[in-house]
Amino acid sequence: MKLFFLTSLLISILVDTRAQSVKRIELPLSGNAAYQTVPLGEQGVLLISKPDRGTFNVQKFDSNLDRVWSIDGPIESNLDYITSSYDGQAVFLLFSKYRSTLYQIVKVNVGPGFVETFTINTIDRFEITDFKTLGYSVFMAGMVRNEPVLIYTQLTTAQTRVLPSAIKGSNAIQTVEVDTAHHLVNVCFAVKKGRQTKIVARSYEETGELYTQVSVDPEDDFSLLSGRLQVLNDSVRIVIGTYGYRNMQSSSMAASQGLYISKIVGDETVFTKYHSFTDFKNFFNFMNERQQEKMERRIKKKKESGTDLKLNYRLLVHDIVPKDNHYLLVAEAFYPEYRYNNNNGMMGGYGFTGYPFGMGLYNPYLWNPMYGGRGYNQQVFDGFTYTHAIVTGVDQNGNLVWDNSINFDNVKSMELREKIRVQTFSNGNSRLVYSHNGAIRSKIIKGNQVIDSDRVIPNETNVEGDKVRKTSTDDIDYWYENFYLAWGEQRIVNAAGDPQTRGRRNVFYLNKIAY
Repeated sequence: MKLFFLTSLLISILVDTRAQSVKRIELPLSGNAAYQTVPLGEQGVLLISKPDRGTFNVQKFDSNLDRVWSIDGPIESNLDYITSSYDGQAVFLLFSKYRSTLYQIVKVNVGPGFVETFTINTIDRFEITDFKTLGYSVFMAGMVRNEPVLIYTQLTTAQTRVLPSAIKGSNAIQTVEVDTAHHLVNVCFAVKKGRQTKIVARSYEETGELYTQVSVDPEDDFSLLSGRLQVLNDSVRIVIGTYGYRNMQSSSMAASQGLYISKIVGDETVFTKYHSFTDFKNFFNFMNERQQEKMERRIKKKKESGTDLKLNYRLLVHDIVPKDNHYLLVAEAFYPEYRYNNNNGMMGGYGFTGYPFGMGLYNPYLWNPMYGGRGYNQQVFDGFTYTHAIVTGVDQNGNLVWDNSINFDNVKSMELREKIRVQTFSNGNSRLVYSHNGAIRSKIIKGNQVIDSDRVIPNETNVEGDKVRKTSTDDIDYWYENFYLAWGEQRIVNAAGDPQTRGRRNVFYLNKIAY
């Protein structure tokens, strides 16, 4: 194993050229066995499973992928594992059933390895979209009869209350994020009046009390389609998201034109800057050369007439990343796909018969009253297809300094979640990484420049004679220092291995990668 010394000089040399699997472990899969992964940085990683209807299992592996402990615990037999939340101190597991008022929450203390179980009741017909924790406080967002609801629970007292979310105009909860640095939970609402939409962002303390609220109003011709709040300090807050032309929006379509960034100091909005994708140098790189040339001609023609070409994109926006004297904005372009089926149940009907393991949160995009998104009659949702991701540098005045992009190779997911991982370095380089079909895809950029073009790094088993026949799920996350963690499910065959590896095996793997 080649050692990677953690000096910034050597890292800057190595990041552009080398990637290496440090250690890979496999867990056998049989029947309906499945695992969910919660990376913990230098503390290691948790694997969550449900061996049978009435039991959950949590295993902790250290940063060298050696098992530290394994815990089994009881759970109500009719409850499914939904999702987890990690606040930097403990991992909380959520168990429930479709449209049930009963939730069981298991707190996993990741150091000593013991668990606490809490049972709470919410409100009838609550469809949960977000689950976040901060200490013993739980924030759950969702819908009740197409109305947004934000529920707060203090686990130690079992007290639950609905937080006031009344905002004039129809609204939907866009994002719920934990700010561990300031010990806050940030919630963004999209508030719609006619065809125009604004963003209202609120920060809540661990007690459920409102800490601050900001409102970002669009220019007359625009609607703000999404928003994410970031508190930089006691007085400075940043809201970023997507915007579109007001007359392009409808009950069944949210058409993004570009990104906006708004800076609020105290109660005053210092600026809101809009950046159309037509002003980006690399936004349309996911197209082939002929399509790009056609798009450039259309944009140029519109700009010569004093207008802008109206676009229709959907983007998943990441948290803003403060970097030196500017901000890094990252967003992933996607579109939903549908197929025809006699079963008209949402999400292909699986919500009515039980959740796939760890996929119990409703995706707000599919039924958000702001944007529709359910498809037409007899159409069943068939996943999100990702086309490309954009990375932009914005100065402290909100001006676009540079932009770059990476193309996704036919990436599709039933969940709408962040696929791309961005790591920045002291020499100004940024590495963009995602996982697909069992391989790791990466690109190194520096502003508008491409330092290392799209690279495909095989995620190999490291066993002689192994052939991966199928990778059914795979993912990757930045772990710590210069290490990434890749995981997923694979079907492997080996005609000439030792007794343990010979033949066919189905496995869940964890792979520690130095890069």
